[in-house]
Amino acid sequence: MSKKLSAASFGEIEKVKNWLNLEDPITIATHQFVDADAAFSAALLRVLRPRAGLIFTRADSEITDERCLAVDLSEGPRAVKGLDEGSAFGLIVLAMKDIDSPVYSALRRWAFQLNKTDSGKMCNDSVILGELVNSWRCLKFDDGQIVAKIEELIKGKIKHEKRNLKQKEVAQSIGIEDGIAIISGDIRVKASHLFKMGALAVVRQSSCGQVVIISNKLQRQGISLSELKEILPSSWFIHPSGFMACFGSVKAPKNYQDSGLEFDDLTTIVKTWINSHIENLTKQGIKLGK
Repeated sequence: MSKKLSAASFGEIEKVKNWLNLEDPITIATHQFVDADAAFSAALLRVLRPRAGLIFTRADSEITDERCLAVDLSEGPRAVKGLDEGSAFGLIVLAMKDIDSPVYSALRRWAFQLNKTDSGKMCNDSVILGELVNSWRCLKFDDGQIVAKIEELIKGKIKHEKRNLKQKEVAQSIGIEDGIAIISGDIRVKASHLFKMGALAVVRQSSCGQVVIISNKLQRQGISLSELKEILPSSWFIHPSGFMACFGSVKAPKNYQDSGLEFDDLTTIVKTWINSHIENLTKQGIKLGK
């Protein structure tokens, strides 16, 4: 997205914000035979204003109704094309930056992609949003059905972002001792958040079982949980890449009481193992942690 707004982009962003603040009834217009920009723009606006009407019209239509926002259309005073940003969707996402930060954060990568692909620039991203629209089109979905599908994607993406932010907050309450984050109970928190806080390993016990995950910092030093193969019970699974060892998981829950290890014993094993590696690395002049 642009670092400095052009006058045209600023004007269109204000148009989007003003429309979002209107009371019902309001309407969204976009061109028929939707492409990715039209479909994602209309879908995002429907997520933000669920009761808004949606109409599909000719691409050369000129919309003048002040209660209608014409996305990915070029003609008329209600048009929002996002030419300077690269896409109408990118401009709408940018408009959300100071209105609803989680929405902006959730969708900015999609917006960045559409800003490139819709403007004809090269894009090597692994997920091409336009291909989704083409796939649904090949399945004989009409414009309304395609937009409805994208609404589901956007709702899920925003929900995931808000859950991720909540888990970051929860991570702040987890203590890290000797580089080990210990989690007991069904606390939803990502290991990656704890690693960013300085943890070298996460030891967790929950209704799904017991698990140990080590950070990339340890893995880059050639440290692998496969080293604990002879110490952990044979019923434990150790990932071939060595970053995880577990007895049960969300994919295959098990009773942690059957793991063969008390949680305190598991924690002690991991702490002792990691401390020995830290000592060896320190002797080599290599420091780990924050």
